[in-house]
Amino acid sequence: MDPKINFQYNWGGEDTWYTKGKRWANKQKFPINHLALGFLEWLWKLYVDERIKQEMKSVDKQAEEIKKQWEEEEKQEPIIEVKPSAIDGLDEIRIKAPWTE
Repeated sequence: MDPKINFQYNWGGEDTWYTKGKRWANKQKFPINHLALGFLEWLWKLYVDERIKQEMKSVDKQAEEIKKQWEEEEKQEPIIEVKPSAIDGLDEIRIKAPWTE
């Protein structure tokens, strides 16, 4: 008898369906493991592409919200405060942006 210790260690990170699937596929015999790994790689590529599309939609939505907010801020007129000063004919003028308050 040849004592053989077979173990696997996961070096941290999130254990996703992809890593679990790769571990499972590597345990299978020759024709199945090769086909399963190829199928998993194809699924992973589709998954990543869809996640990228979803994130880009989210970024586009956030950009549109920021544009709307900026347009609303640009519509607001600046606040101009005029106070008489100690010198006749020379008033103190203060101009403020309305969205800084």
